[in-house]
Amino acid sequence: MAIVAKVSGPQFLDQIDRHRWADIGKKRYVREYILPLKPVIITNGIEHWAARKKWTLDFFKQQYGEMPLTVDGRQFSMETLIDEVKVSTSERPAPYLRNYPVKKLPEELQSDVMPMPECVSPNWFDHRLLKTWKDFTYVELYIGGTGARFPVLHYDGLHTHAFLMQLEGVKEYVAFPPDQSPLMYAGQGENENKSAVDNIETPDLARFPKFTGACGFRFKLFPGETLFVPSGWWHTARILSPSITVSINGANAANWKNFSRDFRQSYWAGHKTKGAVGSAYLGFIGAVMRIAR
Repeated sequence: MAIVAKVSGPQFLDQIDRHRWADIGKKRYVREYILPLKPVIITNGIEHWAARKKWTLDFFKQQYGEMPLTVDGRQFSMETLIDEVKVSTSERPAPYLRNYPVKKLPEELQSDVMPMPECVSPNWFDHRLLKTWKDFTYVELYIGGTGARFPVLHYDGLHTHAFLMQLEGVKEYVAFPPDQSPLMYAGQGENENKSAVDNIETPDLARFPKFTGACGFRFKLFPGETLFVPSGWWHTARILSPSITVSINGANAANWKNFSRDFRQSYWAGHKTKGAVGSAYLGFIGAVMRIAR
């Protein structure tokens, strides 16, 4: 495993574990990656999706070209967005549609990405005890062109896991484990999961001198692959070729404690009674799910 070192930035390992789902199996996957919060790429996990064959840039343009979209405050049709994505470059990246709720897509498209691959489970957000109270599950769509970047280095809110399923194109991810948090220049309060470092390739060393000491991973995600980004892992991505991605968030035994704490602090701050009742309920769900494993 090679290390790519830069004088002006952090060091990156240039590899990540990859496994065919049929080879690794659920028990080993949970034992070696989910519970220890270790990122991994699963191949051949989404071959059952209709979207795996159907969802291309041309498909969206031809079949859903009139669909209205808003990207960074600009109004687009799907056709216009796809046209810009196709000619996107690193120097002039196209607008990046990101975190678009799949539930806003036409129903026939929603069914194209169901059921979720086995590697996104166990996901306690799916349990009826939680869903009848609040739906924490977010399935989201990303469409972008060469050179586009996710706008911020971050870990997912409420310490949820992220699963990113690549359908078209190639993305390059960088990720830093939670023990690198002191070097990430995190914000405060609602921004504690977002880094102030605005350019990981050429960081402003006067503002972020500690960032040069960070050690992380840099790797590519290809069509048909699913990336598991564990709770608390800092990450961001740039697009290497016109790309379509679907993501889902999740929680289980590995991150339930941190999720419950974050939720309590975010939604019940200043409400002692609500906080106590809600905390007890989340604790109860966690106990039920651990017994049911």
